[in-house]
Amino acid sequence: MKRAFFRVRQVCVVTISALLLFCGCSWDKEFTTDYRYSLSFSADTVKMDTVFAGVASASDCFMIYNNNSCGLRLDAVLAGGSGSAFRINLDGQGGTQITDLEIPSGDSLYCFVSVKIPESEATELFYAFDSIRFVLESGKVQYVRLSAYGQNAIRLKGRRVEHDTILDARLPYLVYDSLYVSEGATLTLAPGTRLFFHCDAVLDVAGRLVADGSIDSVILMRGDRLDDMQTIPPIPYDLVAGQWGGIRLRSNSYGNLFRYCDIHSSEFGASAEDTKFSLYSSIIHNVNTNCIQATGCRIEVANSQITNAGVSCIDVAGGWSDFTFCTIAGFSLWSIGSQAVLLSDHRNSVEIPLVGAQFKNCIITGRHSDEFVTELSDSISKKDIYYVGNSLVMSTDTVDIHYHSVLFDSHDKETGGAANFKGKSRNGYRSVYEIDSLSSARGIADSLSLVWPLDLRGTPRPPSGADAGCYQFVL
Repeated sequence: MKRAFFRVRQVCVVTISALLLFCGCSWDKEFTTDYRYSLSFSADTVKMDTVFAGVASASDCFMIYNNNSCGLRLDAVLAGGSGSAFRINLDGQGGTQITDLEIPSGDSLYCFVSVKIPESEATELFYAFDSIRFVLESGKVQYVRLSAYGQNAIRLKGRRVEHDTILDARLPYLVYDSLYVSEGATLTLAPGTRLFFHCDAVLDVAGRLVADGSIDSVILMRGDRLDDMQTIPPIPYDLVAGQWGGIRLRSNSYGNLFRYCDIHSSEFGASAEDTKFSLYSSIIHNVNTNCIQATGCRIEVANSQITNAGVSCIDVAGGWSDFTFCTIAGFSLWSIGSQAVLLSDHRNSVEIPLVGAQFKNCIITGRHSDEFVTELSDSISKKDIYYVGNSLVMSTDTVDIHYHSVLFDSHDKETGGAANFKGKSRNGYRSVYEIDSLSSARGIADSLSLVWPLDLRGTPRPPSGADAGCYQFVL
């Protein structure tokens, strides 16, 4: 019996030793140096978002897996060495070379990647690349490629425009601590100018702003974050409201002009008090508060998209305003919002005389049952002081004497509300306000199409029977 027991025990020892030998591990060592074993990665290439040269990017990451039955030891080295634009961080260690990493069997590591591309004289996007070389203790080498596009930019930090100044479109501008236009000075933005505002930065105008773009060279004003929120699926920060302050037009400013401008993802859009401005063929979109807030102003807005406000798309208190061929719609992705249009004769309990307001050939709609709301004193509420004509309006007040040739939108209609539009793109986070083929806004505009023969995208409007809103329907 003793011999039999000894033979069984001997067989067991031999079997266990064979298994350990097969997996490359020794009896007292859980890590292998066997060349047959490899790492696995969640991505073989990490493509970073476009980054501004000289500004460190947010971190991207990928996973490193050890799916083997034994642990692996390794070093991680950037092929570009200390001169690489990229940096990595693994297991709390950061830099261009990380040594003595251990990944036990069945375990994993996050590898974080950032990039800071040196500035250059290039005006166009340029390419940066490198790779991470993973060197296993066995001598086996594996790679993950890294790439990013760089963009040089002009930094404006606490910049005050004291005299007439033109910003051209050669390079984008990074605006920190706001951009202030002093009284008596004019800031002109050339067609194609791109302003990227840091968090809370504003364009503050006490003088005059002329942002005169063209259909082929739109002026861009947006936040400076070019990366994505780490959500599933990832959401670009450019689609998130509140990324920068907004545009403030002070009471001593004058003659402000916006033409072919794209202003989006800010805390507020254009906030003006006791001044005059015109906004033509432009977009103000996706803000936390009001897209346009005008107090005692004289404003003209035409052929423009004013959409997705956290409060109101249009908030006009007093003054005189004229809206023509505008799409004014409240379907914010980040807030239920208030009414699309609020027209009043006061602000913060202070009376502000309303001279007049008119909305012609517009779409005024949103999530609520009433998207055109007035807060007017009894003395003027029944006067012919405001006018809404040849428009599609989300409203339950179908007998308002101020409405002329108006079609009423309703959420009870199959084509009501958001169904007037073609929908959303980019995983549902980028709103599209071109009208759908079944929209009630089609063919209801008056002859003002002769004044605005092209829609916001450059599509010709017919001389009669044009569509309301800033977009003419196209297949």
